[in-house]
Amino acid sequence: MSRLSYFKCLVTTVCFMIVSGCMSTTESTTTGSASLDKSNSTLNELVQDTSCTASFQCKVLEVGQRACGGPSRYVVYSTLNTEQEKVEQLTQQINALEADNNKSNGLTDCLPVIPVQALCINQTCQSFDLK
Repeated sequence: MSRLSYFKCLVTTVCFMIVSGCMSTTESTTTGSASLDKSNSTLNELVQDTSCTASFQCKVLEVGQRACGGPSRYVVYSTLNTEQEKVEQLTQQINALEADNNKSNGLTDCLPVIPVQALCINQTCQSFDLK
């Protein structure tokens, strides 16, 4: 095999490996994003009923994992009609998925997410920014 043929073969192989790697990375990122979207939708459905009779029933969850640290958002829910253990497990799953996405995609926005406090007002859990 001549040097030129060998070089062409080597270049073709390297290009094929690069393209294959890009395709699988894109596919896994797309799959991860779809799974993250589904998990976030499920969480939103679980915490939809924010009815309460007292403030101790109102909880705040730190949801997500930003690349620069801290949660992506805060979610307020009521333990009166929501399974707390199920919500916390789903939140951990979302946190892990976002951490994986951060490793794959690099840094996301690092604007601060302001912590909130939850109180029962007019029989509904409501959030207030902590300043």
